[in-house]
Formats: sequence, structure tokens, C-alpha cells
Amino acid sequence: MREEGSLVKNTLIVGMGTFLSRISGFLREILISSSFGATWITDAFLIAYTIPNLLRRLFAEGALSTSVVPVFSRYGEEKESSQKFISASFTGFTLIVALVCVGGMIFSPLLVRIIAVGFRGEVEKLSLTTNFTFIMFPFLLLISWSALLMGFLNTLNIFSWSAVAPVFFNLGTIFSLWFLKSFLGPYALAWGVILGGIGQFLFQIPPLYQAGFHLHWDWKFWENEGFRQVIGLMLPVSFSLAASQINTIVDRTIASTCQEGAVSALYFADRLMELPLGVFGVAISIAILPSLSQKFSKGEEVEWKNALTQGMRWIIFLMLPVAAFLIIFSIPLVKLVYQRGAFDFIASSMTARALIFYALGLPFLSLNLLFTRAFYSRGDTKTPVKISLIAVFSNVGLDLLLVRWMNFGGLALATSVAAFLNSFLLILFLNRLSGLIKFKNFLPSKWIGKILTQVTIFTLFCQFLQGRFYSGGKEKGLFSFIGIIILVSGFYLLLTFLLQLEEGKAIIYLFHNRRSNTS
Repeated sequence: MREEGSLVKNTLIVGMGTFLSRISGFLREILISSSFGATWITDAFLIAYTIPNLLRRLFAEGALSTSVVPVFSRYGEEKESSQKFISASFTGFTLIVALVCVGGMIFSPLLVRIIAVGFRGEVEKLSLTTNFTFIMFPFLLLISWSALLMGFLNTLNIFSWSAVAPVFFNLGTIFSLWFLKSFLGPYALAWGVILGGIGQFLFQIPPLYQAGFHLHWDWKFWENEGFRQVIGLMLPVSFSLAASQINTIVDRTIASTCQEGAVSALYFADRLMELPLGVFGVAISIAILPSLSQKFSKGEEVEWKNALTQGMRWIIFLMLPVAAFLIIFSIPLVKLVYQRGAFDFIASSMTARALIFYALGLPFLSLNLLFTRAFYSRGDTKTPVKISLIAVFSNVGLDLLLVRWMNFGGLALATSVAAFLNSFLLILFLNRLSGLIKFKNFLPSKWIGKILTQVTIFTLFCQFLQGRFYSGGKEKGLFSFIGIIILVSGFYLLLTFLLQLEEGKAIIYLFHNRRSNTS
């Protein structure tokens, strides 16, 4: 129970940090849109930001931070070896990424011409995009440093600082637009990204120093075995992340052949789904990776399996009701968030339809994050890549099949079905790899029965509220909707205690332990 309580605590920390990051990011987008609107300046910035941001997703925050954790975990309490690994990794990746940044800055005019094909006939727009790209490319180095520190801190079970750090990235742009725009003009956007990267990096240094580690240069970094292992793990992880980006590109390409507004509907629905996915799914997978890596490095196979089981149970426990809520309240939610100005009821209906089909796959998307990191904890980064490629091809095939009968909704459903297939294959191969996970005892049938009963009652309750509060064309404001969220959350928690689920005991333990620590 103590370990499960620790998982819940770390998940809450990461989840709250993710939530704050998304909220500050939303404020950042509002400030950008209010400052420059939907103009050629904003277009230039978004295109320029695409290049370093894509490299960030594939390389820094995804592959780098994830690959560091299982390697760093192997050092255990060997302080000297751990410090050497930190120094070698910091030096090695600084040099590698710095070379990429220099190359990107030198070839920024060429990169922009390749990506921004539509800008070629507009000299001023092309010039601004190139300048933006030149300024922002060093952001890749800053975010790589941040990713390294995130991996180090998470391995040391220090989650709070890294969870909050992305907020400082958004604050960089907010600060720049608020205070520097008057004399920097549109370049405040690009310099805001740099300031945000600096803030996100610097914010994570104090806890590393408090833990007894420092950032030193080690020019013999290639001789460090841990550094070479991280390099070996990163490449497959990057390919796996690239596969998910391919899915997005294919979906948008096919959606462009559907009715007007299909691309936008899928995009806005995906943004709504990303919030619970980040707060719960991503948070659990990040919080559990250090524990899985440490248990595997110590040869604690049974404990590794138990930790994975706990993670899976918590994802099912949290994501099933969230998915049900998104499906039932899809239209009120979309109308509340988006419906204003040019975003009319038709656009809301289209977005809500896409959200319903996306929500069906939300539990499986979350499980994929967990199972993938389970492989990473064992030093296996190749198997998830192979499985993700199968999922990509399946998604494309389903896209082409379902779009004929369901229009753009079929694209969202294809994503959910592909996510289910991905989850099934991941757990199947995990069973072969570990020899520990058996379908018949992975999740007790008694627990499954309770959770299905709980979600069914919860769904009926949500359906009742939806009919009660949103029937007859009644419109409810933000505070009413927040009240409904609080009400359904409380009801779900009550059902947890009434059905005597283990997750309720973990919540009580966490609360009791917190009270004991503060008294």
C-alpha cells in the first residue's frame, strides 16, 4: 500500500504540473492571438517554431528523458559513478545538440524554403520566418538540457520540479510579449521561446544540486558506458515517436478530402482529449518509469510486475470514467470551450462527434504510454517500435476503410481501434518478454467486476445530469460546468469507497500519511 500511495502521490504531482502547463500554454496562445491575430506574422512564427519543436518532440523531451531513466537507475546509490554519468551525458549531448543547432541556424533559409513552400513568393514573410528560425534553433539545446535534468530528477524520485518546469517555458513567451514587444516587435515571439527555454532549464538545477549532484564538463564522455547506452536506447525511441507523428499527418491529409472543417474538428477534438491524457496517462507513465527501472536493475521481477499492475489498474480506474464523461458531455464541453465568433454550432457538432470517437480510445492510448515505458525500463526500445509500426499501418488502413462510411468520424475511430491493437500487442509481447504477466491473473476478475459496475453506474449518473442540465437547449456557463465536474468526481469517489476498491484504500493512505507528516 505504501508503494501504491507513492505512485498516486507522484502521479498527482506530475498531473498537476501538466495541468498547470496546459493552462499557462492556453494563456500563452491567447496572448499570441490577441497580440498578432491570424496574420502573416503569426503564420511565420508558427512555421518557424515547427522545425525546432518537431526535433524537441522526437529527440529531447521524448527520447532523451525517457532513455536516461533506465540507465541512470542502474547506478543505484553509487554516487561517484552517478556523477560521472551525469557529467558525461551533459557534455556529450551539449556537443551533439549544439552542432545540430549550428547547422540548423546556418541552413535556416533552406529549411524554411522546404517547409514553407507557400511563402516562396512573399519576400517579407519568408525573411521573417527565416529570422525566427535562426533565433529559435538554440531552443533545441535548452530543451535538451531540460530533458536531461528531468530524467535525472525523476530517477531520484524528485518529480515536482520537472513537472512544474514547462510552466516557465510558457511564462517566457508571456513575459516577452508583455514587456518586450514594444521594442522587439514581432521578434518578441521568437525571443520569448528562448527565454522560456532558459527558464525551464534553470528551474530544474537547484533540486539536482540539493540531491548532491552537479553539472560538470567531461570531455571523455564517450568513454562512459552509460552515455553510450543512452545513445543506443534513444534511436529506437525516436523512431517510435516519429510513428505517432506519421499517424497525425496521415489523418490530417485524409481529413482534407472530407467535408469543410473536418481537419479543424479533428484538431480541436484532439486538443480536448490531450488534457486528460496528459494529466493522467502521461503522468502515471512518467511517475512509474523510475520505479520499474530500479526494480528491473535489482532483479526484482515480481515487484516489477506488481508495479506495472498497479499502473495499469490506476489507468483503467481513472481513464474509463473520463472517457465516459467526454462522450456524454461532448457537445456541452465543445460549445463551452470553442463556440464563439466564427466557431458556430455546426463546428461544435463536428468537433463533438470527433471527440466521441477519440474518447473511445483514451484508455488504450494511456495504456500504450505505460506499456511502452515498461519495455524501456527493461532496456528494450526496439519492440515498441516494431509494434508502433504495425499500429501505424493498421491506422492508415482503417482510415481508408472507415472514412468511406463515417466521413471524418471514421478517422477518429480508426485512431482508437489502432490504439487498442497497439495495447493488445504490447501486453502480449510483455508476457513473452517477462514471463510474468498472465492474462488470467494480471487483473483479478473480482476487481474487473467492481470497476465495470462502478463505471456503469457512473455513466448512468452522467447521462442523467446531461439530460437534466442540458435539455431543451439550455446553456450553462463555465462555473456550472465546473460544478458538474466536481459533482461527478465526488460521485465516482463515493462509488470507489462503497465498492471497497483498492484504489480507495490507497487514496485514504495517501491522505492519512500526508496528515501524519504535517502534524
